[in-house]
Amino acid sequence: MYLALARKYRPQKFAELIGQASICKTLQNAIAMNKVYQALIFSGMKGVGKTSSARILAKALNCEKGPAIEPCNACQTCKEITDGNSTDYMEIDGASNNGVNEVRSLRETVKYKPLKNRFRIVVIDEVHMLSNAAWNALLKTIEEPPEHTIFIMATTDFHKIPATIVSRCQHFEFKRIPFEVIKQVLKNICQKEAIKISDYALYLISKSAEGSLRDAKKILDQAIAIANGDVKDDDVIAILGIIDEVTFITLTRHVFTQDRKGILEQINELIERGTDLRYFYGEYLRFIRDLIVIKSIPDSEKLHNLNPENVTEIKKILKQVNEIELLRFFNAVKELDQTIRYTENPSIILEYMFLKLSYFSALVSIEDYLKKIRDVKPVAPAASMQTVSRPKVEKAPDMDVDAEMLASLKEKIEKEKPRLASVLSSSSLKLQNDVLHIQVAANFENAWKMMKENKAYLQQTLGQVSGKALGVEMIIQELKPEKQENKLVEELKNDKKIKSLKDKIKGNVISIESVKGDKDA
Repeated sequence: MYLALARKYRPQKFAELIGQASICKTLQNAIAMNKVYQALIFSGMKGVGKTSSARILAKALNCEKGPAIEPCNACQTCKEITDGNSTDYMEIDGASNNGVNEVRSLRETVKYKPLKNRFRIVVIDEVHMLSNAAWNALLKTIEEPPEHTIFIMATTDFHKIPATIVSRCQHFEFKRIPFEVIKQVLKNICQKEAIKISDYALYLISKSAEGSLRDAKKILDQAIAIANGDVKDDDVIAILGIIDEVTFITLTRHVFTQDRKGILEQINELIERGTDLRYFYGEYLRFIRDLIVIKSIPDSEKLHNLNPENVTEIKKILKQVNEIELLRFFNAVKELDQTIRYTENPSIILEYMFLKLSYFSALVSIEDYLKKIRDVKPVAPAASMQTVSRPKVEKAPDMDVDAEMLASLKEKIEKEKPRLASVLSSSSLKLQNDVLHIQVAANFENAWKMMKENKAYLQQTLGQVSGKALGVEMIIQELKPEKQENKLVEELKNDKKIKSLKDKIKGNVISIESVKGDKDA
């Protein structure tokens, strides 16, 4: 009878346990120091080695050459536990034995000493399925188990175990196994089984297992069966129901080349194949993410999820776009997440999305457009367009040249000394007789000081901009004397008699007006 890969290549030693190095080390140290806790909880997702660890621990404690940090797997005790024939090793399914009567029966069993081994090991799988009454019946036994009994409880839903039980047990949390590790394990299995399989197919299987080594072995078993020998990429894609990467590449090429007919034909082909378009949308979003990684990171082999055989072609397609455009693509696709999830016609939304993306390459960013405007120089009207002769107007010499030079001066200072440029913009500038006159407002003493401190810099910069030596002269405006009328108003407001009258009648001074009397007055 055929033995499944998950059972055939099940770990038999701590050294063979994949991805749980810290747990193995802790258990081995506890065995070496004779400090193994009598109630253990192994929690974690399916297929990461919880039950395998329980069996290895049971063999290590009861091995005829032990207790040892590694079981020999050669003695009678180890073989019996491996084959499931040991009378002192019990594996109980918590889902089907979850009642109080089963737990009471278990309590009666563990009272007696083991028949052959040093310890009786009781493993309760899926322990979170026990009823409340069963937990209550088990509570006292777990708190004070017999010296010769060790309880190991395995669960995929740790949060469902009552806190009173957790507080009496030592907890080990099993981690997800990285897909690179799973991929290497599957590769070793294929070498032992003399099966040819590509790295991309191994990658797809490892990624789809989502951290479960048992699931990965099960998928590999199925791929071997459907291929009837050597496993092909198409076989794995068919089993997993994933979308071929070539479809994404073809659609993206149509988008970049603005081949809108090709886009619609490709989507129609997906519909005819019966592809789940919502699933396709999510996978394409991940595909764009991988494109961004390839475009923006030079050495990104381990950072993207694409078939290495397609990367060269993808890089050729990406030459016509930059990182910012790809980010814009990603945002445009992500914006339709809720829409495509709840729409009744995902095909229409997908067509709209890809057609919209096909117009992106023709768009110009605001920054590029502004730069383009700045670079355009005004063109003088052609002589042929001047039908009316006008009298020549005398212009101030070099007026346009002076204005352009002062603009260049301000721009240069703004880059090098922004604060000085701010002060300069609030001042009046005038170039006359090879001297730049800078007039500062009367109340701007700080600006005046900054101008004086930077006079040498201003003169040097002016020379660089103009190409010749020019002088700099700074002038501060004088404060205008207050008008006589204002002084008279202030004197009247402060007059003692007027203040006294204001206090008596409880009034306020609203305005002061001068009244001219008649000649007879």
